Amino acid sequence: MAEVNRHDIELWIQAIPTGEFHYKAVLDGNIDPSCYPRLRRIMHDICAAEDPICESVGKRDGYYRAIEDMPDAVDWQSVDPSKDFPIVLPFELRKYVWIDNNSTIAVAGSKDSGKTGFIMRTVVMNMNHLNVEFLTNMEGGVNQLKRRFDAMDIEIPKPAPFKVRHMIDNFHDAIKTPNTLYLIDYIDVPESGEFYMIAGAIAKIQVKLRNSVAVIGLQKRANSDWAYGGEGTKKKPCLYLAMNPGKLKVVSAKVPVSPKLDPTNMQWTFDYDEQGTKFSNIARWEGE
Repeated sequence: MAEVNRHDIELWIQAIPTGEFHYKAVLDGNIDPSCYPRLRRIMHDICAAEDPICESVGKRDGYYRAIEDMPDAVDWQSVDPSKDFPIVLPFELRKYVWIDNNSTIAVAGSKDSGKTGFIMRTVVMNMNHLNVEFLTNMEGGVNQLKRRFDAMDIEIPKPAPFKVRHMIDNFHDAIKTPNTLYLIDYIDVPESGEFYMIAGAIAKIQVKLRNSVAVIGLQKRANSDWAYGGEGTKKKPCLYLAMNPGKLKVVSAKVPVSPKLDPTNMQWTFDYDEQGTKFSNIARWEGE
């Protein structure tokens, strides 16, 4: 067991934690429980220092977070605001919505709505001009994944000019490469039922983007506009889509291509093949 001294604890705080941590996790938990009272006094003194390196989270006893260094100043004047992220989207959505770098796009779909098909088509539509990473839970296995790609009317070279990675959660861990289009299928509903965590998962993905964009699949109830997690899931995405079988709706678009044409509430009807990756008979729908 590690001895409890302030110097080692400060080194650990500066090097290891990436979020909130409990004091018992300090030094990777290698502290004898009999030393916990002393450890808590040290943590208190570190937080109360003139230039503290961590602070008490406050909402739960014993939890702390490392204080981050001052971020570099943003050189905002050198940016060209007329330059967007060159993603191509199904349904010709880019005619109506502007997509900036470091943005997220939410695709909330009910069961059998075509959500996965929409995301997979976006993979293939961008494979020849963007660095593309497809992060998927591979529901149905790799054989079904191949059938769905093969069912498209777009030829995929061999080897495919995009990467497929099997992931089921913590998708933000895979956001590592700049200038990349990430497609995530999908953020699952937490087993705990704490739906508010979905909005937090989106935020963790967005903060990791570096001149990149992430298209994120979400689950929702039939005929609802919002994914599980409610309107909180709308906070980060620049484009929020809702899909039900045979219908796609723009729930929210933060930046229209034209200020004279707000795409919010625009809807389309469509048919799709049995693999759910080939959309046809796409038409604007003017109903409610």
